[in-house]
Amino acid sequence: MVHAVRIVYRYVRRYFKFLLVGVMNAAVDLGALNALLLAFPTRSPVVLMAYNTIGVLAAICNSYLWNRFWTFGDIATGSRREKMKFALQSLINLVLNDAILVGANDYLVSHRGLPYMLGSNVAKGGAMFVSSSVSYVFMRMFVFRRRNAALHLETRHQ
Repeated sequence: MVHAVRIVYRYVRRYFKFLLVGVMNAAVDLGALNALLLAFPTRSPVVLMAYNTIGVLAAICNSYLWNRFWTFGDIATGSRREKMKFALQSLINLVLNDAILVGANDYLVSHRGLPYMLGSNVAKGGAMFVSSSVSYVFMRMFVFRRRNAALHLETRHQ
């Protein structure tokens, strides 16, 4: 029973670390997107997607550093294989984020009459929620995972 509680505690703690990193990533991502929208206003979906891509890429760099060394620091290896898996999940995250942002922004601005800046930020919030949820699953189950959990348990109990 105590072992099960420790395992649950470890997963909950890891998830809250991931959420905190996500808040930092959101600040980086939204900060970049809004800085670009304010400095170079646009109504072009292509330019909006380019601005979003810049923000997402900055957040992805931030995400890798914090998740690699803090959230998943006890199981991350920094191997080439791990980095390639992270790059793949980042690409999926980027495509999903861009698609949701552009589609939702078009709907909110064109069909619901929201001001462009507000529509972009509401759409971005939805895009970030969906893509970060998918990202956590990918990072936990695919990128940063123990290769041999049984071996890890044996070495911990010696």
